Amino acid sequence: MKTLTFWTLALFAVLFTACSTPQNQRISQNQAAFNTYTPAERQMIRTQQIAVGFDQDMVRMALGDPSHETTVDSAAGKQIVWEYRQIKPSMGISLGGGVGSRGSGVGIGTGVNVNPNNTKLLKRVVFDRQTGKVSTFESYN
Repeated sequence: MKTLTFWTLALFAVLFTACSTPQNQRISQNQAAFNTYTPAERQMIRTQQIAVGFDQDMVRMALGDPSHETTVDSAAGKQIVWEYRQIKPSMGISLGGGVGSRGSGVGIGTGVNVNPNNTKLLKRVVFDRQTGKVSTFESYN
């Protein structure tokens, strides 16, 4: 009976962990910091939203690691820019045929190409380098 209870609890633990979203995992890994945020900030992070004034840890909890990070010089000084991108797969269909001395043939083929350079920009977040806080952000559809 004890063995059955142990394996039942182990199964539930595995299922619970498997059902956890990456965003919930990011929060649980930073639970102490998350608990210091205001209720409004916590709700925004839970729903993967950010706001001007969020620090890098808050943005990382809400959105995860950026796809690309750069530092740019602007009129306001040096700024850190995080970009969140989605890879766009491309699909192709081809048709070919041939005739030879022993017969002829026709072939059709399909393929999917995933190129990491073929991406769609989803969100750009700009941090003030001095304060480390979000100064502006843009979302793209």
